[in-house]
Amino acid sequence: MIVNETFVRRFFRAGFAIGRRVHGWGQWFTVIGVVKDSKYQTPNESPLPYFYVPFRQVYRADLGIALYVRAAGDINQAFGTMRSEIRSMDANVGVYDAMPLAEFITASLFAQKMAATLLAGLGIFALVLAAVGLYSVMAYSITQRTEEIGIRMALGARSRDVLGLMIRQGMGLTIAGLAVGAAGALAVTRLASPLLVHVSATDPSIFCGAAFFLAAIALAATYLPARRASRIDPNQALRRQ
Repeated sequence: MIVNETFVRRFFRAGFAIGRRVHGWGQWFTVIGVVKDSKYQTPNESPLPYFYVPFRQVYRADLGIALYVRAAGDINQAFGTMRSEIRSMDANVGVYDAMPLAEFITASLFAQKMAATLLAGLGIFALVLAAVGLYSVMAYSITQRTEEIGIRMALGARSRDVLGLMIRQGMGLTIAGLAVGAAGALAVTRLASPLLVHVSATDPSIFCGAAFFLAAIALAATYLPARRASRIDPNQALRRQ
């Protein structure tokens, strides 16, 4: 028989498997090789101990046999040819679940694809809500400082100085919020790691893209109201109290 690496770790504590004997199905088998762990049901399943024996050496009527056939041309014609050849060898053998290998692999990824689609939709919705909320809060906070801007300009501050001050303060607050949000996201994304296949839960491009997007929204929410407030007459700004 041939065993996989998990089988060796679980049943052969010494770690050396070649030549060891295993009893099963009423007979003894000799291990002649070790292969790497593989996936059999889902891409993110935990490694399981497996062994492989030749079909001609061990035959059981209750065994299900999977045939992998390489064919060229029309796939439906290949299925028909395969069924007829199997019936010609044994009419009692049934053939079921015949499908292209690509479809079989896609079916095994159905849960991951559904989860990815759902999480992507929720993520975009959450990002839009965050952008709207961020813009509203930042714009409101700048608008509330119109009287302050009027006082600064009445005391001699130039429009570009006031505008630069508002942007620096707004972006400083934004950067602090992004840092806290990124730290929380890094902690939460670990929970999604078991659902991901060949994708990192802490992909830097995703984190950087979301951060730049929110920073751009915050910059616009700070710049536009501050620019508008810095252009009004100081006396008019002071009378808006």
